[in-house]
Amino acid sequence: MRYFFIYCLLFIAARAASQNNIKGKVVHETSGEVIANASIFVNGSTKGTISKPDGSFELNGVPAGNHELVVSCVGYATLVLPYTASDLPLNLVVQMKPKVAELATVVVEPDAKDGWQRWGKFFTESFIGTTYFSEDCKLKNPEVLRFKFSRKTNILRVVATEPLIIENKALGYTIKYQLEEFSFDHNSRMLIYLGYALFEDIPTNRDGLKRRWEANREKAWNGSIQHFMRSLYLNTLAEDGFEVKRLIKTPNVEKARVREVMQARVKALRAASGGAPIRIDRGDSADYYNRILKQPDEYETVLPALLTADSVIVAANNEKLLFFLDYLYVTYKKEKEEKEYVAFNLERREPYHQRSTVFLPNLTSLIIDSKGNYSPVQEFVSYGYWAWSEKISTMLPLDYAQKFE
Repeated sequence: MRYFFIYCLLFIAARAASQNNIKGKVVHETSGEVIANASIFVNGSTKGTISKPDGSFELNGVPAGNHELVVSCVGYATLVLPYTASDLPLNLVVQMKPKVAELATVVVEPDAKDGWQRWGKFFTESFIGTTYFSEDCKLKNPEVLRFKFSRKTNILRVVATEPLIIENKALGYTIKYQLEEFSFDHNSRMLIYLGYALFEDIPTNRDGLKRRWEANREKAWNGSIQHFMRSLYLNTLAEDGFEVKRLIKTPNVEKARVREVMQARVKALRAASGGAPIRIDRGDSADYYNRILKQPDEYETVLPALLTADSVIVAANNEKLLFFLDYLYVTYKKEKEEKEYVAFNLERREPYHQRSTVFLPNLTSLIIDSKGNYSPVQEFVSYGYWAWSEKISTMLPLDYAQKFE
């Protein structure tokens, strides 16, 4: 009976493993020719492989839930195939489109010849970050980056001809990152980057190093957006150290009025001067106007009432959705800000609790799961601490959250 019981357990385990399976073949979209050495991985995980000489691939033990299967290959447009637990197992024929055809009708800025010299430091700090962990997180192949700056729009764009290879010795991962978009608008100060990541543990036999990596991973997890999402899903905000309040913004009406008055005055002076240089006389009114114009365009007010997860989470079709209006002001009370964050903001003060403001730019609901994964990621925008801390140097694979279950 004991042997039969063990056999049943092995059979059940093998059957479960086969169900969490994705296999298939990668081919050219039009010719059907097989594509070898394509990279196939579950976005944000440690599960990945490459296609064989006959184009075939197989991934076993893929995470169930709402995830993205990413297929990429040099010279081809990246394919992203969403899947859910109910879709598994999958058997796919992946048809890839050449990038040349994809870009034929797109007008792009020419590459900046001295791009890395001019923008490399900015890209590294914006992408990898300036956190404590960033000191041990290095981009290994910066030569694959191409920098494009438009003087007309004042926007910097960065593209990568191959996947980026990042070695994070602070957390113990090598990351293969398929960069799809990186842009910085110098006018609005808005940074956007999007890509797909495959994690691999850095091999080591040193127990001390393993313990340091585990401690650093826990520190990176605590207070992160993924941690916050998991707390929302489980309704454990207070226990996990999160304090959530609603934030509203009201326009600075007086600043808008003063700006309109000043613009009208400058326009009238230019018309009267006939093209000659103009001068605005200083006086009490001018000093007042200048003082008002230095004020923010909007005033932010944090409402005193604490929000519970139930006030922003709804259950629908066996899923949990996050939706809210206005802004959420999130404080993580179990850890203080890094001193690097205070220095980054050119502030002279002691670190306080980590504070971030988040909003849904298009008022789109987010699907979240018990591990803290959420989608679509581009519909959740943050500023404050998370905008600074949520970089490649602190990124963890989605598999990491499995340890909590």
